This record gives sequence, structure tokens and C-alpha cells, in this order.
Amino acid sequence: MKLELIRIAKKKDEKIQIYYKEQSSLIQRIVELVEAEDIERLEGSNDKAEKVPIKISEILYFEAVDKRVFAYLKSEVYQVHYSLSEIEHHFKSHGFVRINKSTVINIYHIETIRPELNMRVKAILDNKEFLFINRTYKRQFEKFLKERITR
Repeated sequence: MKLELIRIAKKKDEKIQIYYKEQSSLIQRIVELVEAEDIERLEGSNDKAEKVPIKISEILYFEAVDKRVFAYLKSEVYQVHYSLSEIEHHFKSHGFVRINKSTVINIYHIETIRPELNMRVKAILDNKEFLFINRTYKRQFEKFLKERITR
């Protein structure tokens, strides 16, 4: 079996193609793994207290406000029942990293990173919202970003 990896510039352009003569158990496991990664969801509540499945890849960031945690998508906000530390730990492999005391961001939705005063960094998301990475978390954020880029 031959494996070919090609690095691309944007996550949005990622794709996986599998060429096979017969669908073996290995091929099936690979397909299941990719499908599970693509559709992994968590449960959130909207403002009507309805339970809603949220696709993890669509979450721009999580924010803690008044002891509650919210997931921010491009145009919706849902309350989730995880702590920020649980989110940071469990969804690290999906590109989530802590950027300040109350926010965990999805690096795959960052469009631009710009230095600001007082050693803070401004992260502009693909929906044009911006968040600040404070100096306490800056080194951890840069290390996380570097690890993802070199993969």
C-alpha cells in the first residue's frame, strides 16, 4: 500500500481520496475514522432551551460568561455543558487552544493574527470577529500553532 501526503495552504481545501481494488477491513476502518472526525458533534442548547447537535468543526470559539460556557458559530450561539478546561483538553486535536482566561479558540477559523499593544495579539476570525490572545497565553498559543503548521 502506497501513502502519499500533500500539504496544502488552507484547511477548507483538505480532502482524502482512497484508491482500492477491494474494500478491505483496513480501508473500512480508515473510512470510519475519517467520517467520525468529519461529523463529530457536541450537544448545545439554544435560547429556547432546545437541545441542538453542533458540528465541532463549525465552532469558532468557546467563551465562559457568568459560570456558563457558550459555543460561537458564524451566526449562532449555543450554551454547552462543558468547562473550558474540559473543552481545551478534549478538543485539542480539533484545533482548539486557550487564548485567555475565558476563551478557547478554533485555530482553523483564524484568518489573520496581528500584534497589538502590551504584547497582546489580535486574532481575526473568518466571520470578521476578533479576539485577543493575552500575553499569559501567547507563548502557549504560538507553540500550539507551530505544532499544527509543521504537521
